[in-house]
Amino acid sequence: MAGFVVTIPVWLKSNTEDKQHLAQSTVKQMVETNIGLLDIKPDEKEELRKMLAPAAKENSTDFEQAVWIKDIIQTIRPWVPDQAEAETIAHWVYVNSQRFQLSPELVLGVIAVESRFDHFAISSVGAVGLMQVMPFWKKELGSSSDNLLQIETNIRYGCAILRHYIDRYKVLDRALAAYNGSLGRMKYPNLVYARMKYFKATDSTLH
Repeated sequence: MAGFVVTIPVWLKSNTEDKQHLAQSTVKQMVETNIGLLDIKPDEKEELRKMLAPAAKENSTDFEQAVWIKDIIQTIRPWVPDQAEAETIAHWVYVNSQRFQLSPELVLGVIAVESRFDHFAISSVGAVGLMQVMPFWKKELGSSSDNLLQIETNIRYGCAILRHYIDRYKVLDRALAAYNGSLGRMKYPNLVYARMKYFKATDSTLH
């Protein structure tokens, strides 16, 4: 997932495809060994598959959702100058935060730290999009046809994965660190918490 630090051998630096493949393989090994990401029970895996599937289409937008989206669009405009794109991001953050029982400020905080709201962002280890989702999630639990550069898909994956870690570790600090691949460290959670305050997070949504 997002935030892994991987050292690439000098002899691979001239070959982008090989470097990215090695980086992703190394990240996957780190996750499997240190976090047990893919070492999950069959029922957990099935639940994750369900979470990563697209939700049913919405029929309407409620008043609370409309107010929140209008407010947050203005807040993220320094990062997202395009009005339509800002509206799309705000919409899917709200929808998926409700679906996965996450505070929308938490989701925004993760996006701000991971990609600075650049939905085309791709890290040196191959993490993709707003929430910097590693492509191996598609192979293991999602659909190979999913496009992680698509705003809705990326936010859905990121929220589902974050929900999985919260359910596993029960503590937000540990869940965020696991999401970042730095379990046991507080640097990444603290960065997210700082950004959450920018998005008007209340004390009850922190930690």
